[in-house]
Amino acid sequence: MDIDLIIEREKSLIDSISDSYHYDSNIRHLLYIIIPAFIIKYGPSHEKLIINTFRDTKIIRSNKEDKMVKAYFSSIPKLENEEYKTKKYMVIQNYQNIPLVELLDNIVHEFNHAINSYKNEIKETSKYIYLRTGISYRIYKKENLEFVKKKDSYLLEEIINTKQTSDIINIIKEMHPKDASLQNTIYAINNETMKQYNSNSYYLQSYVCKEIIQNRTFISTLETLRLNGEVYDIDDWFDHIMGEKGSYKDLTTSLVEVYQLELKYANQKLFKSITIGKIRDMSRHIKRIINQFNNNVTVR
Repeated sequence: MDIDLIIEREKSLIDSISDSYHYDSNIRHLLYIIIPAFIIKYGPSHEKLIINTFRDTKIIRSNKEDKMVKAYFSSIPKLENEEYKTKKYMVIQNYQNIPLVELLDNIVHEFNHAINSYKNEIKETSKYIYLRTGISYRIYKKENLEFVKKKDSYLLEEIINTKQTSDIINIIKEMHPKDASLQNTIYAINNETMKQYNSNSYYLQSYVCKEIIQNRTFISTLETLRLNGEVYDIDDWFDHIMGEKGSYKDLTTSLVEVYQLELKYANQKLFKSITIGKIRDMSRHIKRIINQFNNNVTVR
């Protein structure tokens, strides 16, 4: 793909989106390379989906500092003309002092959630509204749109999304546009990162799951299902390969437990070694599930 042709084709749309949301020059400038990178990643057939997502999802800049949550994407349900719709936005924390590569990572990471949640976003039952974020769901009461909970699969969604964030930033690092200002930005990104970029979001969970993320059957299947919004039977697919019902639930709930232990460790002052021991035990349990899945895929 000719990167200059893509940049030129999308420039007016990016300017229009940036004007409508009053984005500053930093965000506008990064979008000139981020949106083409998404198009290269997912292909021209998904260009309309990508543009619609950026048009429908506002970037909110916040100077609030949060060590654990640096940015987040949110989709809020609303009832409009007797039809359920959503309001989408992403928030970047500590915007005033955020370094270039961290800003790039945050925008790519959160918009990748949004793009992979766009199709078949809303599912209704008699009592609840389910809003899809990738392979996971946030659940709301239908009567008053009160938030109930999010599915445990949200952490596996974060792990997959972190891997794809790295993929997209590595596409940007390889770009060679003619525009001098974009050249300078990409030079700065390359100067501040290793040759192969690896996002450090959800580092512990990504490390524990690195073997399954490298499994082509697993990652290619889930990436396709996420983008197309066909995520209803992932647990059955995973359990079938494992040969044991409940394996997918075991994996996703175990990842949540590791994350909760990680948060506990960060905030506790006493008995930290006990928490570390629990993290190690649960991490070994997750790795056993992953090894069994990988072995079963190889046998098949």
